[in-house]
Amino acid sequence: MDLLSLLPRRCLGCGVPTQARLCRACLARFQPTSAPDQGLGHCPICHQVLLAEAGRCVDCSIREWSFPEVDGLLGYQEPGGELLRLYKFGGQAVLADFWALAAASRLSPSGPLVPVPPLRRNLWKRGWDPVATFSRALGRAAGVPVWRALIRRPSASQKTLTRAGRLENAKRAYALSGFLRKDLKGTPTVWLIDDVVTTGATVEACSRLLLDAGVKEVRVFCLGLH
Repeated sequence: MDLLSLLPRRCLGCGVPTQARLCRACLARFQPTSAPDQGLGHCPICHQVLLAEAGRCVDCSIREWSFPEVDGLLGYQEPGGELLRLYKFGGQAVLADFWALAAASRLSPSGPLVPVPPLRRNLWKRGWDPVATFSRALGRAAGVPVWRALIRRPSASQKTLTRAGRLENAKRAYALSGFLRKDLKGTPTVWLIDDVVTTGATVEACSRLLLDAGVKEVRVFCLGLH
């Protein structure tokens, strides 16, 4: 018998004994929220809170994106961000299934999922891919396929760069995989999946590649909006 199975399961958020992954208090605290309604003080593209009366936030006002909007499950600076950091850097991959159930109904119109690929050194360091893991869980929950249509070239980490640097680096960092080019052409909707969207540089570069391959529309879904 596995001795670990005899130990009480503990809440990932606070550590109290529980039969679930999260106790009731943490479930309420970290519960994913629905996307904010347009016109209620949020940018209609990235859903960030507007600080002025302009129709878009500063980031979305200075450029046109190739996708209609970014939908995020959690605010990275909000309580849910604590759980997201635990997922990414603490190896708590079991959270992917919890979030997938909350996110599945938001994939409308339905379409294949394309995860943003990681830097190879980050993959080796963590030993797993948070974005791919969430994408597989979301694909199962939503009943849609996961297409590994993108590859990551050797490049600088986005976190080390300025906004302008991120945009230029992202253009060079991603490329199409040769295996799915024929499947992409003519696909009505593809959902690009990432863990955290900050400046939008990564998802914009990946979206452009998918559109150039013949996808009709790219929509973006992420675990956290920074």
